[in-house]
Amino acid sequence: MEPNWIGLVLVALGLYLAFKLIGAALRLLMWALVLVGAYWFTAPLLGWPTVSDLVYVFGPDLGGQRIEEVLTPSRMADALGERVVDGMVDGVMEGVRERLQAGDPAPADGGLPQPLPEPLPEPLPAEAAGDAPDAEAGSEAIRTVEGRD
Repeated sequence: MEPNWIGLVLVALGLYLAFKLIGAALRLLMWALVLVGAYWFTAPLLGWPTVSDLVYVFGPDLGGQRIEEVLTPSRMADALGERVVDGMVDGVMEGVRERLQAGDPAPADGGLPQPLPEPLPEPLPAEAAGDAPDAEAGSEAIRTVEGRD
């Protein structure tokens, strides 16, 4: 099958145009960011509504709260913490209820973590290992195998 040169040219042209489109979109996004930043600083000086007021009126429904009330770090951490903790407690309690309803007794260890096993003894140093009788026997076995050739 012959390579279709027109197809290769069209793929290259499509990639070029895609990169141009992405570049134009990023350029528009940066200009929008510059304009919002300029409005952010000049609106209070000119008596215009702030960006927060515009988001409150034209933006998504945030439960009657302004954007600065919703996005404070302490409130975000509290909301996430409550959701995670409540979800964990509910999940654990559901498992306990199922086990009790099934008639399974509680685990014998009470579900407490077990202590770690004792560590292995330290290995002998390399010099002391050479003095061991097994090391000598091994070297003699190697000498006898070498002597057969």
